[in-house]
Amino acid sequence: MFDALPSAGKLRRLNRRQRKKRCVGEFQELAFEVRVHFKSPLELAAISVFVDGMMTFAEARGLMAAGFGGAPPISETEGFVSAWGRGSPRAEDRQAVLDWLQRHPDVAAAEAGEFVDAWYGWVTTGSPIPQ
Repeated sequence: MFDALPSAGKLRRLNRRQRKKRCVGEFQELAFEVRVHFKSPLELAAISVFVDGMMTFAEARGLMAAGFGGAPPISETEGFVSAWGRGSPRAEDRQAVLDWLQRHPDVAAAEAGEFVDAWYGWVTTGSPIPQ
């Protein structure tokens, strides 16, 4: 991961190859954070089923979900969702993830943050979902 997003002046001086290497400008990649609250604390087996289902759903849409889970028993978890490979998820992908989570029998509530820069967003702005 790169240390900091290049300034506007530096960005103008970068050539296309450098912008692609740093994932800036037209090569910026976005992601969004997801927070999930469960109806009751989940033990290891239920966590595994939830995470496997989430990963399967995300991969079917060409997305990558990471960071979900925790030490059992967990009553909430969070993670982020980005595109699998290069690119960014769409607003429809974010809504589909929320819809899947809200239909899941163990989930009491789910929320998704705004799109942030997947390479620099958390470093410069902090968590996109307020605590």
